[in-house]
Amino acid sequence: MEDKLKVLAVWLKETALNNPFNKDVYTDGTLESVIKSAQEEVMYKIGDYLEEILEMDNEQIKDELK
Repeated sequence: MEDKLKVLAVWLKETALNNPFNKDVYTDGTLESVIKSAQEEVMYKIGDYLEEILEMDNEQIKDELK
Protein backbone atom coordinates (compact mmCIF):
# COMPACT_ATOMS: atom_id res chain seq x y z
CA MET A 1 0.00 0.00 0.00
CA GLU A 2 2.83 2.38 0.84
CA ASP A 3 4.38 1.92 -2.60
CA LYS A 4 1.04 2.71 -4.22
CA LEU A 5 0.81 5.95 -2.24
CA LYS A 6 4.35 6.85 -3.27
CA VAL A 7 3.38 6.36 -6.91
CA LEU A 8 0.30 8.53 -6.41
CA ALA A 9 2.41 11.30 -4.86
CA VAL A 10 4.84 11.23 -7.79
CA TRP A 11 2.02 11.20 -10.34
CA LEU A 12 0.29 14.15 -8.71
CA LYS A 13 3.43 16.23 -8.64
CA GLU A 14 4.57 15.31 -12.15
CA THR A 15 1.13 15.86 -13.62
CA ALA A 16 0.80 19.24 -11.92
CA LEU A 17 4.04 20.33 -13.59
CA ASN A 18 2.96 19.22 -17.07
CA ASN A 19 -0.04 21.50 -17.74
CA PRO A 20 -2.73 18.87 -17.00
CA PHE A 21 -5.61 21.28 -17.52
CA ASN A 22 -4.40 22.51 -20.91
CA LYS A 23 -4.01 26.15 -20.04
CA ASP A 24 -4.16 28.16 -23.23
CA VAL A 25 -3.41 31.88 -23.09
CA TYR A 26 -5.24 32.37 -26.38
CA THR A 27 -8.58 30.76 -25.48
CA ASP A 28 -8.78 30.86 -21.68
CA GLY A 29 -10.00 33.92 -19.86
CA THR A 30 -8.34 35.22 -16.72
CA LEU A 31 -10.69 33.34 -14.40
CA GLU A 32 -10.20 30.05 -16.23
CA SER A 33 -6.42 30.44 -16.09
CA VAL A 34 -6.47 31.22 -12.37
CA ILE A 35 -8.69 28.21 -11.64
CA LYS A 36 -6.49 25.87 -13.67
CA SER A 37 -3.36 27.18 -11.95
CA ALA A 38 -4.98 26.70 -8.55
CA GLN A 39 -5.90 23.11 -9.44
CA GLU A 40 -2.30 22.39 -10.45
CA GLU A 41 -1.04 23.96 -7.24
CA VAL A 42 -3.41 21.83 -5.15
CA MET A 43 -2.33 18.65 -6.96
CA TYR A 44 1.33 19.43 -6.30
CA LYS A 45 0.67 20.26 -2.64
CA ILE A 46 -1.26 17.00 -2.08
CA GLY A 47 1.72 15.14 -3.56
CA ASP A 48 4.01 16.97 -1.12
CA TYR A 49 1.77 16.08 1.81
CA LEU A 50 1.69 12.42 0.81
CA GLU A 51 5.47 12.29 0.56
CA GLU A 52 5.82 13.98 3.94
CA ILE A 53 3.41 11.52 5.58
CA LEU A 54 5.15 8.54 4.00
CA GLU A 55 8.49 9.73 5.43
CA MET A 56 7.11 9.85 8.99
CA ASP A 57 7.95 7.14 11.47
CA ASN A 58 5.29 5.48 13.63
CA GLU A 59 5.89 7.85 16.56
CA GLN A 60 5.35 10.93 14.42
CA ILE A 61 2.15 9.46 13.00
CA LYS A 62 0.85 8.71 16.51
CA ASP A 63 1.62 12.30 17.55
CA GLU A 64 -0.29 13.67 14.56
CA LEU A 65 -3.32 11.55 15.40
CA LYS A 66 -3.61 12.86 18.99
